[in-house]
Amino acid sequence: MIANNPYLSTPNNQIFRKRIHERTLALTSFLSILEGSAGEPGTMDELATRVLQGVEQTDGLFMVVQDIYQTEVARDAHLVLPAACWGEIDMTSVNTNSRLLRLYEKFMDPPGEAIADWDIVARTGRKLGELYEAEGNSEAAQRFAGMDWQSDEEVFLAGGEEFESNEVPAEMEASLHPFNYKGVDHAMLRELGQQGIQTPIRRDPQSGELVGTKRRYTERFGTESGLFEWYGTDAWPGFPAEVPEVPGGRQRRTLPLLDDRPDATKTIWQTPYHQRHIPAKMLSVPLPYVEMHPDDANRMDIQSGDMVSLFNEEGNGNFVVYVTDAGRPGMVFVIQYHPGGTSNSLTSSYTDPKTTIPWYKGTRVGVRRLEGSLDSVKRTTSFRSQIDFS
Repeated sequence: MIANNPYLSTPNNQIFRKRIHERTLALTSFLSILEGSAGEPGTMDELATRVLQGVEQTDGLFMVVQDIYQTEVARDAHLVLPAACWGEIDMTSVNTNSRLLRLYEKFMDPPGEAIADWDIVARTGRKLGELYEAEGNSEAAQRFAGMDWQSDEEVFLAGGEEFESNEVPAEMEASLHPFNYKGVDHAMLRELGQQGIQTPIRRDPQSGELVGTKRRYTERFGTESGLFEWYGTDAWPGFPAEVPEVPGGRQRRTLPLLDDRPDATKTIWQTPYHQRHIPAKMLSVPLPYVEMHPDDANRMDIQSGDMVSLFNEEGNGNFVVYVTDAGRPGMVFVIQYHPGGTSNSLTSSYTDPKTTIPWYKGTRVGVRRLEGSLDSVKRTTSFRSQIDFS
């Protein structure tokens, strides 16, 4: 797991977390040198041998996590590799909204033994190549060739070389990969600063100058003919089996509310990967929350600040309530990612095969009011609506 936290973000993640935990624990238990003990082999060679035996003889999973924080998924890892992050390396990024390529320069050293993601992957690849070569398996070793990068920029340049030739006239811009940056180096990006350059970047055939693309498809579309093409679609087959009886059917009686979820809120952004370490953010949103319409809250005798359990056939979770008229009666709005809990425990594992989009929204849930309340949270947290329409 490199720089991601599927324990929060994977659909149907309650069963996902449970299954991964079962498999990593099975291997951890197998590593004990004596039955009923916690002791493990005393040397790295013996431990590696025991790991390989465990993977073969059990349903165990050896998990490596490479990250800058101790995320939820890292708690089940057998090996944690410390990575460097923004500000600790020379990093480039492309804004997917405007395709703006920029350089973010290093301004401090990473802590301890942390190194860049690419360096961890490269060291691992080179070692695998050496081991395969020592076994006489040159074909497998060749898969890891070319990973002898020495700097952040070398990795960036190697990535640029993976794209097709970008020496095309302006009217052929549509033929280029949307993120083609072949020929761009750190010196160029350093000179451009925050202005950056928009991909795809082409090399003008006459002047040799690298030119960004402010607007795509001004001359032609990215089709073989250059013309716009219509594509037919299949008839909608109805709700998939993994999303039972939404929005009607028997679940309408047992699970009365439809669940919607955002990937970000006004206060915290997405997982919140970094913001969970900012006290002001966690004081503002100390718990995962659900927004309920006053009609539904009154019917269930629920008030802002109360704790409820949301549940369905996929999973469950506990959330603090915000009563607000921002949504419609019969629908709850549940935060998707919070270190204290996630609404993704309530979703199915279904992913649309045409769009590869998970079925995050439109899940039916039941609501169970929990007795008691967290007084310290009520005293320090504002339960005003996250959206104010007044």
